[in-house]
Amino acid sequence: MWEPEALEALGQLADYMPAAARDALDAMERMAATGFNYGRLTSKGSLWYLPTAAKLGLFYHDDGRTLTVVDVEDARRLRELP
Repeated sequence: MWEPEALEALGQLADYMPAAARDALDAMERMAATGFNYGRLTSKGSLWYLPTAAKLGLFYHDDGRTLTVVDVEDARRLRELP
């Protein structure tokens, strides 16, 4: 699942990084299809982070049944994770 804000961020990034946006979608679909969480837990405790090969960072929640993307960032601009 994608929160509306995450979809909006992905759409904005897709304007200048279309291949990266496709890679982000593929990464989340792979995780959902395999049922395995490939990200790492952030310092927030319930928020996970997955960097994609195309330099986007996905922030999401995993309740054991559903992955919910809450934000998408240009990972090149991240100085530290939350």
